[in-house]
Amino acid sequence: AAGDRDRGGRQPAQAAAARNDCELAEPNHLGRSTMTMPAELYACLYVRELPAQALLRLRPELQDKPCVVMEGEPPLQQVCSLTRKARILGMAHGMTLVEVDTFAAVAVLPRSYKEEAAAKAALLECSSAFSPRVEDKCAHGALVCITDIPGTGRLFGSPDLMAGNFLTRVRALGIPA
Repeated sequence: AAGDRDRGGRQPAQAAAARNDCELAEPNHLGRSTMTMPAELYACLYVRELPAQALLRLRPELQDKPCVVMEGEPPLQQVCSLTRKARILGMAHGMTLVEVDTFAAVAVLPRSYKEEAAAKAALLECSSAFSPRVEDKCAHGALVCITDIPGTGRLFGSPDLMAGNFLTRVRALGIPA
């Protein structure tokens, strides 16, 4: 019967066999360009020890000294953040003020949530200059800023060039990255 045939003139059993073989139809673009998905590309900024970085960015005289940031009420203050030079001296998170005082020439600073928030806002603003799609993750005293950058090549050049410009802007904020 003619009504039992598919569009290709095949019997139902032949049409089912063709479907099982996963035959794909030929593309018919009709003058349209094919869709391509841009590659996922992200610029990530990692700021280790954000409490210390936030305090030191506005205190250039302390940049070359070992520094620790203390959190808590006396006498229960503990180190919550420290610089690389303090870590090289043997200092660590969780040390008390009495333990910190055994080290010579260490700058002790109180934690400032206000300065951390200002530094974080400045870093996020810097990231949003390259893309409106920015996400931040803060954990354990560190800030990770993830910037979605596909399609920004026409504005900022290659990803390597954009990363260099991004790093220059972050350093201009006083954050060594």
